[in-house]
Amino acid sequence: MSTLRLASVATLIGLAGCQTTASAPPPAESGAFVVTLGSDTLAIEQYTRVGNRIEGRLLSRIPRVAIQSYVVTLGPNGLPAMVEQQVRLPDGSLVPNAPRSATMTYTADSVIAQIQRDTLVTIRVPAAGAYPFINAAMSLHQLPIAAFNAMNRDSANFVVYSSGARQAASLPIVRKGPNRYWVYVFGSPQEVTTDDRGRVLMVDGARTTQKFIARRQASVDIPALAAMFAQRERDSRAAGPLSTRDTVNATIGPAQLWVDYGRPTARGRRVFGATGVLGDTLWRTGANAATQFRTSVPIVVAGQTIPAGTYTLWTIAVPGRYQLIFNKQIGQWGTVYDRAQDLVRVPLQTNRLGQPVERFTIVVDPTTGNAGVLRLSWDDTELAVPFTVPPPE
Repeated sequence: MSTLRLASVATLIGLAGCQTTASAPPPAESGAFVVTLGSDTLAIEQYTRVGNRIEGRLLSRIPRVAIQSYVVTLGPNGLPAMVEQQVRLPDGSLVPNAPRSATMTYTADSVIAQIQRDTLVTIRVPAAGAYPFINAAMSLHQLPIAAFNAMNRDSANFVVYSSGARQAASLPIVRKGPNRYWVYVFGSPQEVTTDDRGRVLMVDGARTTQKFIARRQASVDIPALAAMFAQRERDSRAAGPLSTRDTVNATIGPAQLWVDYGRPTARGRRVFGATGVLGDTLWRTGANAATQFRTSVPIVVAGQTIPAGTYTLWTIAVPGRYQLIFNKQIGQWGTVYDRAQDLVRVPLQTNRLGQPVERFTIVVDPTTGNAGVLRLSWDDTELAVPFTVPPPE
């Protein structure tokens, strides 16, 4: 896989930008952010704020190289009045299947989104006091954080709106220390560090499902970086999707087994262990939508009977105490877990792999006619559990 380390980006980064304050209107400022996942650069943002106008460009590599331009116009109260967005390929052409442009007008109680495709689609969403949300645009965190600091509270809830969404989203902010905040984006905390003037310095997504980290830079050369990444894409060395979807089908005795799961990549990161990206958390055993497991007949997993049916699989990723959970809730996103729906929890065996596995892989291996092993392999670790298929009564 082609990667670009932060040090490589630094060759195209300029000198220090200006400073800002939390008051309105602030003095002119500019800055940039490099967003990485392990050893891969996922996005690069460059922005400038002059008075109540913020202009930015966001170079994204997922799922392909594209440049999103945005303009945020703030009202006298510091709240957004209008947000204009458009996305293009590096050569200026339209991105297939993407909107040509989007304009969001913020009123006292709503956001009116006008999405231009072949026709103009207008959406009105209740969203009083909303702030704009653009994925990977780290500079926009400064707006609700400035409002939060003006409130002089330890926690508060804000509202954000993303282009084309049918509803606004909650954005809780919790103060964690001087110039350090947890900003809960879609339920997961991004740790945001600022300077004394409120400029975002770093956004750490280690506690989110995306596991990214964004660091502030003085400036970046978006056209040069876009050209470089586009060439890598043409050379088939693109960053690729964060996670692909895959299925496993196996026959063990009379049992027909099926697994549907997302396959994240390591991208130079340590995955398991106390310092790994999974830490000691409850993991969806994959990525994106919850991992689903189906058996056509009852099976026995580590001494526990799993009746015929469909389940979701969850992994307790605590070093030394790895467990696999069969849960009766199905069809949900991978951040939705209901412990009350657990069927069984079984211990997982831990094996060290001779060769690291870059993309998470689930395999069902037969061992005898009516027995097998469910294997979860990623990075340098395999988690495994044996099972049997009892003869029909």
